Amino acid sequence: MSDIGTRVRDGLESLGRRSASDPRPVVAVVVLLILVSGGVAATSLQMSMGMTLYIDDDSQTAEEWASLKEDFETGNNVFVVVESDRLYDPETIRAIDRLDRRYTALDETNRVTSLADLVRAGNGGEIPATEGGVRRALGRATTRNPEMAGLRSQVVPEAGTTIILADYGAVDTFDRGRLLPERGSDIVYRQVQQETALAALPPGLSVTVTGQPVFENAAFGLMLPEMITLFAGAFALIFGVVYLVMRSKVERWWHVFLPLGTAMTALIYMMGAMGVLGYDFNAIMLGVMPIALGLGIDYGLQIQTRYLEERASDRSPVDAAGLATRTTGRALLIAMGTTVVGLGSLLVSEVPPVQQFGVTSAVSVFASMVLSVTLLPALLVRFDAGASDVAGDGTPDQDRLEVLTGLLTRRVTAGRPLVTLLIAFLLVSGGAYAYPQVEPRQQMMDFWPQNLDAKEDLERLENTVEGSKVIYVVVETDQAYTPETFREVATYQRLMLENPNVNAVMSPVTAVRTRNEGSVPETQYRLDASLRAASDEGPTAIRDPSDTPSKLLLTFYVDDVEGEPVRTLIDEFEGNADYTLTTADQVQVTGKPVLNRNVIENVTAGLTPMTLLSFALGFAFLAVAFRSVRISATLIAAVAGSAALLVTGAMYLLDVPWNPLTITMSSLTLGIGIDYGVHVFERFEYEMAERGESRLDAATTAVAKLSRPVIGSSFTTIFGFGVLTVSQFPVLANFGVTTVFAIALSLVAAFGILPAALVTVRLIERDETEPTAEAVVS
Repeated sequence: MSDIGTRVRDGLESLGRRSASDPRPVVAVVVLLILVSGGVAATSLQMSMGMTLYIDDDSQTAEEWASLKEDFETGNNVFVVVESDRLYDPETIRAIDRLDRRYTALDETNRVTSLADLVRAGNGGEIPATEGGVRRALGRATTRNPEMAGLRSQVVPEAGTTIILADYGAVDTFDRGRLLPERGSDIVYRQVQQETALAALPPGLSVTVTGQPVFENAAFGLMLPEMITLFAGAFALIFGVVYLVMRSKVERWWHVFLPLGTAMTALIYMMGAMGVLGYDFNAIMLGVMPIALGLGIDYGLQIQTRYLEERASDRSPVDAAGLATRTTGRALLIAMGTTVVGLGSLLVSEVPPVQQFGVTSAVSVFASMVLSVTLLPALLVRFDAGASDVAGDGTPDQDRLEVLTGLLTRRVTAGRPLVTLLIAFLLVSGGAYAYPQVEPRQQMMDFWPQNLDAKEDLERLENTVEGSKVIYVVVETDQAYTPETFREVATYQRLMLENPNVNAVMSPVTAVRTRNEGSVPETQYRLDASLRAASDEGPTAIRDPSDTPSKLLLTFYVDDVEGEPVRTLIDEFEGNADYTLTTADQVQVTGKPVLNRNVIENVTAGLTPMTLLSFALGFAFLAVAFRSVRISATLIAAVAGSAALLVTGAMYLLDVPWNPLTITMSSLTLGIGIDYGVHVFERFEYEMAERGESRLDAATTAVAKLSRPVIGSSFTTIFGFGVLTVSQFPVLANFGVTTVFAIALSLVAAFGILPAALVTVRLIERDETEPTAEAVVS
């Protein structure tokens, strides 16, 4: 045993003894931190949702999106679907015009475009008195230039249906201190609904308000109630499973919940840290709970089980607490360190909530470990009733679970190590094959609830309107409003409209061409006159050029393309800009389709580097902790690596995709798997070094003695957070499935593959000759 290892064990034993002997300082510090953390969490944590959460604030994509909303007060689009069997009736057009004017009058909206605008544009600003006049006005308006014709097809996608397009930018509603703050999309949606209800609409005309902000707002409204429901169910199952697993080991029934107390305290500390660091809750951050609570419970159960074992051997409460922290505490310290450095690999992710996931998980794991060797020993001694065994007859009860797992280890896994390792190799190889076959979802919409009325409305919109998505192109140049730049932009717009996925465009160039018989004026004087003639009303209205004198905004309505074609379309926007816009200093292509594609690409961009870095850091830390590369390699390969590849195999078979939560799988399995594996190895080492057992006997004892706390903690987390699998949010449901498999397969690797590796690979040197496992069994 190294001097460092001895000093660590001595220090942990001393810490456990002091906490057990005089718990008052420990309890005082714990309570103070609970009050501070709880106060910070209550006053600062909020629930957040939206695509911008998954993009780094300092990235070019985020900066261009923020610049669009700041400079042009746009970026969010609401589609109002109006259906009528008399669409071109003047009364219907006047009703649409009333809706248009009401929406335009809202402070939040920037531009509203409707069929009534096109009719007015073709009839001198008036609505004709007859249906024939309405149709003739539309014909005159759309024959002037191709852009106006494209806009007509946009607002009248099919017979009997017209679309009112309303866009808005950022709505400032941020209010810290509220868990569920009001969102800008909620305000706009509510106001549009109110104005729709106040407008006098003729019989037979129906109105549906939809669009991505409307859907996101509906999904956001479900998040907090679902989170409360799911986690209430999770905690109920956790309490029940812990009680069933540990009831036979403790003196009084409520003692089973002492480890839960330390785990819950660590969660409070974690939420306080989130508040201090400025993190908010979101769909990804909700996934921190399984790691935080699962490992927290495991740490507590390990200490409690070892304490009860020593008490059953007639040690005093304080001695039992000291020995529990000495023997089990070192394993917890190593497991905690490995988990923390493994979670550190998430910092290389390009998705900010994933980075936050790693930081908050590490805080929780660290807090759980510290509380398990300080607060828990104090509580165990304080509430110790003085009995040394559950039966009360002086003889410790025989644990049936320990007998069963010990027999399984001796007869099967460690008893037939080569067979076990061969089967494991075949299964792990299948997982390695499946790893590149697991694909991410191609749409952010796939991450959110699918059975919402708002989702059905959005899908009907996408199936009805060809240009249901909007891409913005911002052209920045010192000569923005000049004939030369306008001619280049006109060429650019023509090239983009030739793409079958681009349906219409609105811009200052479109407005000028509409007022100049489809051409760009030759002189600056005539161009300025055309710009002045462009009013703030109508389908091609423009902002005052003096608001953004060096920037032009082009608004393109595009098809609902998915997957890689989105990137192809974005590349075409950028490529044609480079080719045609020679006078531009900078061209920015942005919009929600661009954000969506960047998020999808970021989800898996760092997956393999994160996985490799996670295991490399874990390997290095274990090698230093055990001062042995061989021990580190055995633990990583036999437990964490095997479990991670087995999980990817399960994901492939069950069609579970990579998403912002499931990409944390490698860190999850490293943390859980190494936690279980270190406990098994530490007990294996203790049995060989301190009690002189053979490798097979030591492996059998290690698995048997650890069966109840490890199985208890794993089943607790499996059953508790298995409820995530029924979440309406696919991102959470898929993470629930991944979590269940990560925990279950880590348990299988630690209790199945690792014992076989321990009796096969000589990790602990001994002088006496040991019989082989096969010889002992025979």
